[in-house]
Amino acid sequence: MSKYKVGGYVRLSRDDDYSESDSIQRQMDLIKIITNIELDCELKEFYVDNGYSGTSLDRPGFNRLLDDITQGKINMIMVKDLSRLGRNHIEVNKYIEDIFPSLNVRVFSINDNYDSLKTKNIMERIDVPITNLMNDYIAYETSKKVKNSFDINKKKGLHVGSSVPYGYRKDPKDYHYFIIDEVAADNVRNIFKMYLSGKSKIEIVDYLNENNIPNPATYKFENNIGKSKQSNTREWKAKMVDRILKNETYIGTLIQNKYRNVSYRNHNQVLNDESEWTITENHHKAIIDKDTFKKVQQLLKAPKRNKTSNGEDILSGYFKCKDCGDPMYIKKGKNKDYYYCKSYITNGLCTNHSIEKNKLYDEILKQMNLKRVENKDIKKLTRNRIVKYIDNIFIHEDKSIEINFKEDINSI
Repeated sequence: MSKYKVGGYVRLSRDDDYSESDSIQRQMDLIKIITNIELDCELKEFYVDNGYSGTSLDRPGFNRLLDDITQGKINMIMVKDLSRLGRNHIEVNKYIEDIFPSLNVRVFSINDNYDSLKTKNIMERIDVPITNLMNDYIAYETSKKVKNSFDINKKKGLHVGSSVPYGYRKDPKDYHYFIIDEVAADNVRNIFKMYLSGKSKIEIVDYLNENNIPNPATYKFENNIGKSKQSNTREWKAKMVDRILKNETYIGTLIQNKYRNVSYRNHNQVLNDESEWTITENHHKAIIDKDTFKKVQQLLKAPKRNKTSNGEDILSGYFKCKDCGDPMYIKKGKNKDYYYCKSYITNGLCTNHSIEKNKLYDEILKQMNLKRVENKDIKKLTRNRIVKYIDNIFIHEDKSIEINFKEDINSI
């Protein structure tokens, strides 16, 4: 039985100056040859990170290798060269000099002629940090070249990167552009429609989850769209809905350079000043028309008026202005609460008509009791009763109230 259980680690970054000798397959072939030559070595498995930068060690293949080392499955790492482990010399040195020796793991780099088992003398080890420092410098220079190339394409109005907004796919004819993914696009349209109808973000989230619609990250991962990581949950959150409602991508506008990496080593992102953004209008086909998007932005910025002087507003977002179709908003008064047309409040596009809250509640109760929706007179109006029995409510300019009950009310 071989003494050393070898994990062959191979990596190829999109940022690398690619040559055939660096390909994943050629790296694997080279490791196979050397493990067959070396005594007491048995190649157990390959750990592959294809398309991952060397500036960060947080990669799925490398993490899996570490897990197998801690479980005792691997006690020797073999690479084509040390730059495959990474180009951050500080982190790579920490593993080679401290972590791997403490775990009794042998490190073997073929092209660097480095074997941690045979390199005991400190003078013989000096070239390792120097090699890693050179790799770090190469990473820095490569990062600059890639960034400059990306910036040129962005200024041309071309999309750069592997990520794709929810509702789109990359155009197979030209990966710098998007085409609509109709399944996800229907969900985007529905989210905008529900929000315009007066539903809150939480209500939209409830609808999406109740209908088992996967969240954007899960959908893209399951359908292999862009470079998407598997989400811990399929469920939607209010912040996901909020991001969709604010995203100008859906009107055909591409915004790039909005964020930047902290450094070539640190891939955490920070927001750029708006003057540095690269904005390309009509980059791709819109899912949402500009007028609808504008209305949604106005509603998002409008003051929240979902409470009355007596507590929660049970009718919030449930009834509309008959003239323009927009939801009616509750507004507190000194002694009474009134509902106003949201379009009038936010942009003055409708007439200044209103209805007093208690008058509206009394009329709804009266109509419910006339319809005999329950076997007894209803004394108190609740949100559940409204949702259960009423289809919609409209307020006319003359303050008259139109209540439309559900067609199957007698069978409820």
